[in-house]
This record gives sequence, C-alpha cells and structure tokens, in this order.
Amino acid sequence: MNLERLLERGEAFHGELGREYYLTGAGLKTEPAFQPIFDRYHDLQGNEALDVARASGDRVLLEWIVDVRVGRRVAPLDERQLVWEQAASLRVNGAEIPYLRAPIELANSADRAFRAALDETRVRAGSEALTPIRRERFAIEHHEVAALGLGDYVEAISWLSGIDLDAMGTAAAAFLHETSAMYEDGLSPLVRQRLGTGIDDLVRGDAAWVFRADRFDDAFDPTGLVETATTQMDDMGLDATRGGRVRFDTVERPAKQPRAFCVPVRVPEEVYLVLRPRGGHTDYRTFWHELGHAMHFASARSDLSFAARWLGDNSVTEGFAMLWDHLTLDPSWLRRYAGLTKQQAGELAMQLSVNELYMLRRYAAKLCYELVLHRSDLTDLGPRYAERLTSATRFRYPEEDALLDVDPGFYAARYLRAWQLEAALASTLVERFDEDWFRNPKAGEAVEALMSRGQADPADRLAAEFSGSDLGFAPVTARLTAALS
Repeated sequence: MNLERLLERGEAFHGELGREYYLTGAGLKTEPAFQPIFDRYHDLQGNEALDVARASGDRVLLEWIVDVRVGRRVAPLDERQLVWEQAASLRVNGAEIPYLRAPIELANSADRAFRAALDETRVRAGSEALTPIRRERFAIEHHEVAALGLGDYVEAISWLSGIDLDAMGTAAAAFLHETSAMYEDGLSPLVRQRLGTGIDDLVRGDAAWVFRADRFDDAFDPTGLVETATTQMDDMGLDATRGGRVRFDTVERPAKQPRAFCVPVRVPEEVYLVLRPRGGHTDYRTFWHELGHAMHFASARSDLSFAARWLGDNSVTEGFAMLWDHLTLDPSWLRRYAGLTKQQAGELAMQLSVNELYMLRRYAAKLCYELVLHRSDLTDLGPRYAERLTSATRFRYPEEDALLDVDPGFYAARYLRAWQLEAALASTLVERFDEDWFRNPKAGEAVEALMSRGQADPADRLAAEFSGSDLGFAPVTARLTAALS
C-alpha cells in the first residue's frame, strides 16, 4: 500500500462509517453494522498502513490510523452499547420511560422527586449494563496506543494530537479556581428561583431543570429552528444548507440518540445535522452548535486534501460550532431572532451565562479527572470522578458514571480548546464588524473564508493568524465576567 492508496481508501471508509453512524444515531436503524465496514477496510488497520502513515512524516495521518486501529478493536463494544441503549427502558414511579428519553424528561419535569428517582434509576441501569463495556473499551484503547512506544496513554495522545494535555489540565485547574466565586454567585440565585433551595442541596438530576429557562419557551418554537437559522444566515450572506449539502433531521424518533450530532458522509457534499428536540432555548443553542459543524464541513474547499477535509484538530470544527451556538446567548441576537424584549433578553442572557460557566467548569473538571483515569488501571475511580465533578459544578455527581461520562481520546481537551478558539474568533469579529457581526455579510465572508480551509490548520494556528492571539482561558473568563457582572 502506498500513501495515495491509503488516502483513497480512507475517504471511502469514512463515508461508509459516517452513513452508518447517521442511520443508527438518528434512530433509522436498530441494528448497527460498524463491524462489517471495518472488515471491508481491514487494510487500513494493519501494520502496513501504520508504516505508511509513519513514513509520511505527517502526525495527523498517524493519529488517524491509530484511531482507525482502535476503532476496529472497540467496534463490537460500541455496537453492544448502542443496541442496549436503544432497547433499554426505565421503570420510575410506575411509568416506563425509554433510556434514551431520560435526558429529555429530566430537562422538562418540574417534579424534583421524580427527577431524582429517574436519574438514580438511569444511573443504576447504565452502570450495571455499560460500565463493564466501557472499562473493556478503554483498556483496549490503552493497549493499542501503548504499542506505539510513545510513552503512557496521556503522553502518546499528547504527541499524536499536538496538545500538551498535562499543561491543559494545569490551565483547567487554574480556571476552576479563578471562576469559583463567580460561578457560585451566579448559580445561587438561579437555584433559589428554580428550586427554592441552596446550592448545597443540589444533585446531578437537578442540572437540566435549573438551566431549563422554560418561561421563555414561547420564543423558541421547535418548528421554527430551520426557518430562524435560514433567516440569520441569510442576514450574513450565507446559505444555511450550503446549497443543499447540509441535510437537517429534527424529527422525533424513539430510537434517536438524545445527544444531537453532525456527521459528514461526503465532505463537502453530504453532511447531516441530527437533533432530537427537547424544548425551549436548549434546542436552538444545540441546533446552532451542530449547524456550525455542518456548515464548516460543507464549506470546505473540494480541492483540499483528504486530511484537510476529514482529519486534523477537531478543536477547529468544535470552535466553529461554538461560534454559532454562542450567538444564541447574545442579548442582541435574542431580541432580533427570538423576539424578546430588552429586559427579557437580558434576563435570559444572564441565566445562559451561568449555564455556560457550568459547562465550562464541567469540562475543565472532566479533563482533570481524565488525566487521572488514563493513568490508572480503570478501577475504583468513582470517588475521584464524583469529587471533581461535584466540586466544580456544585451538583452532586454519582460515582457510578465514572466510566460512562468520558469521551474517548481526551475529547474534553478539544472542547476546551474550542471554547478558547471561539473567544478569540468572536472578539476579533466584534472588533472588525461591531457587536452585531452575526447579521453582517462582510463578517459572513470572513467566517466563510475560515471555514473553507477545513481543518488544514490546528486551532492555535488559526487563532494566531485571525486574531493575533494565543489560545488561553483569559478571554473566556473576561467575557463571562462581563456577562455576569
């Protein structure tokens, strides 16, 4: 196998894998078939492919082949998890609730006792069925990566990704320390308003309801998602579907994953945005997030290399997703596109900023925990997980989720870099095109030019080129401080 053949096979492989992921995740199939796809592309998983990637001198290609090798080994486990999730149901207070619908019920039920019972039942069922699967999955991943001879798992992923994970963990810990008082000051009144209690009594099942902002639901009709997105993108001189390349799937299906996703099947020609609506502003923010991904993939120049269109630093596509979803936190955006009054927009924006800080602190804590997790034997981690997540968010997290609440490959670090990239891009767009850049065609041209590059450049290089600044938490913290002051 030569390099040209490797890349040709790689693009075909990702197309088939993406289509299968879409059909299964969207609830259009109940029996996933990832293993046969890996079998058809077994040549990408062998030592010859690894040698070709090494010989290319391209770290991105080597990281990709390692991911493919790991993916093949864990595919049976991923399929078992998906099948169980689609079939499982939870019995709570005499009612039968599909496992995949639990997050929606947690966000929409005002009954605190019901939420607590549902989350406890979900945790218990998931832990019994999925924790052994997840432990085996991570053990396989560790073994495959260790075979590369690049140090322990953390060191190897740091080298492959180009991200100094230990340094990122140190920065995340500092961010948690620096924003602790600000977070509690913002969270306390919101908790009193929503629950009538103090933050010392919070459990994880309260989180979605605390941040639900349901009194503004009338402004966020789920049937208006696509129309509103189309209108706003038109104001920027952009086509939300990128000429039909982006396909929207917002239909409710029982087997549909509750976590929204975007999946490319052909880049840039065929990209799917999948959302299972749960109501209110959350749907809009989530839709805009996935729209950022979708438009990024669908905007990539077709003459770019396979690596630039499909691979690279996923902090970049996550950064564009956040650039879009952060628009829905802006008071001016809320007035213009959701029809809120100035007072309503200000009140909602304040609540959304607390939620934003919650999510940032959650992911900062996740990264710090995962640095411990991936240097362990994958056992007895519940207390460490619960302590770190509870301390960061003030919601009491269950120990049983210690292996379930982990994205493979230190993806938490990609999210944190994406927050940093988004802050750098957004501040520069404001400087160049004013506060309402999100309805300025010139700003649309600037963003489209960045998206057209795919992922040819990592997040730190893109930030330095566009904004002249390094990635870091400082601009993120500054914006949150202004929003919550």
